[in-house]
Amino acid sequence: MNKLLDVFKNLKDKWTELSKRKKIVSVILVLAIVISLISFIMLKTRTKYAVLFSKLDSTDASTVMKKLDEDKIPHKEDSSDNTIYVPEQNVDKLRLQYASTLKNGSTGFELFDNSNSKFGTTDSEFKVEYQRALQGELERTIKGLGAVDDARVQLVMSEDSAFVKDSTAASASVTLKMKDGQTLTKDQVKAIIALVSGSVKNLSKGNIQVVDDKMNLLSKGLYDSKGNDFDSDSGSDSAQSRNKMETTVENQLEKKALDALEEIYGKGKVKVKINADLNFDSNETNTETYYDNKGNPNDTKNPVIVSQHDQESNNTGGAGNNSGSTVDNNTNSNTITNANNGSTSTSKDTTTNYDVSSEKSKIVKAPGDITRLTVSVLVDGKVSGTTQATLTNIVSNAVGVNQQRGDSVSVEGMPFDTTAQDNAKKELKEMQQEQDAAKKKKLYIGIGIGAAILLIIIALAVFMIIKRRRNENEDEFEDEDLDNTQNIDAVIGDEIENKKTKVKFAPIDFDGEENEQIHVEKEIKKYASTKPEQVVDIVKAWLKNDER
Repeated sequence: MNKLLDVFKNLKDKWTELSKRKKIVSVILVLAIVISLISFIMLKTRTKYAVLFSKLDSTDASTVMKKLDEDKIPHKEDSSDNTIYVPEQNVDKLRLQYASTLKNGSTGFELFDNSNSKFGTTDSEFKVEYQRALQGELERTIKGLGAVDDARVQLVMSEDSAFVKDSTAASASVTLKMKDGQTLTKDQVKAIIALVSGSVKNLSKGNIQVVDDKMNLLSKGLYDSKGNDFDSDSGSDSAQSRNKMETTVENQLEKKALDALEEIYGKGKVKVKINADLNFDSNETNTETYYDNKGNPNDTKNPVIVSQHDQESNNTGGAGNNSGSTVDNNTNSNTITNANNGSTSTSKDTTTNYDVSSEKSKIVKAPGDITRLTVSVLVDGKVSGTTQATLTNIVSNAVGVNQQRGDSVSVEGMPFDTTAQDNAKKELKEMQQEQDAAKKKKLYIGIGIGAAILLIIIALAVFMIIKRRRNENEDEFEDEDLDNTQNIDAVIGDEIENKKTKVKFAPIDFDGEENEQIHVEKEIKKYASTKPEQVVDIVKAWLKNDER
């Protein structure tokens, strides 16, 4: 104990002997070292948390939290989306350990794990338990799809009967909650329907209804009551092919209208729906056209002569006879008759063959002509009358509206529901803020460590510079002190001589030490009042001696 006290006493003595400048440098150096050590220890010992599970069902989140408490593992929870954080080094191990406890809010075939407790269960109760388990398994599977946030499945199981006509078919309904900004394509909806249909006995694809969280029937128009795919090709005149062709035409026209309107309002600010009626009747037209020799169609006044034959005959003598002639389109005959005996007759026949030029054409009109268009345009916000008329003209020209066939265009303005987009933006903003906060935290820690290191370097540099300068100027300080001392002695000597001649001091009583001390103090004060500049020089010299 005495040794320890001696050490403290020595340190105290050394601290007392240090000059003011050395004390300041020492304090700065110690503080810099302490701050650096504290920062380093905090950085190394700080617990880094990472995501164990995110967006859990409330039941699963409660189960995982309970398990973590039982295992005494530190954790944090974000109640806004049921995200659980644990120390980063334990994430992989805990995920494997707790994976079996996650049910995604649904109970599957683990209902039958305790088979002993199910002894004595009736057939009806077993069917209900099996239905619940199957629903849970389907819900888990559908929740695992990328765009699906949550899912619920309700099954109506088929009931077998001894009579085929009394058997009932199974049916199912699937309710989907989509992730923000996510939608399902037609093929993805078909994939979910195929998944459910393949998991349930006697369940036709046509008996499965899929609905999203915005009450949109996603399975509409995909399958008929027998489970046949409407999109399958079964002939050009089939209803499926017609429906597909109408949908294609409508989509093409909607894209044209959107391309024109989104240039004005921006993407997502306009919705366009078009209903196209198509004529699927096949039309065949046969046409035959005749031309004359001048090329005039359907004109026979100037037929084309193909060939012509002339014949002339003369008769002399004989009884007179009355004769006639026959004329048709191709023969000209002239006969001269004389009633007198011994007369002479002459006949002339001309045969002409005509041909009429003709053209035959056959026109086959393919099915699919647009007979009527109905266009509906919805704009986010209010639309004035002038703007409404302008938008109507733009859309009419874009999709080819024909008023003569009864086409119509409707333009209305209403505010859109942007809840999903707002939630997505909010989550993205919060995520960005968390990332920025983490970056700032790391930056501040780095700045603190860097500042501490910089302070240490500066303190060491200052200390070395001061030490080096003192070593270099030690001799100079000694010379200056000697000169100052000599100057002081000379000044004091001169002053004393002056005082002897100019000032008469009171007689000094040296009987006691106190009187002598008082007399010296009075003389010093008197000297300081008369020669302040010299006193300042003396004090400076003393201070330099103390610093050295």
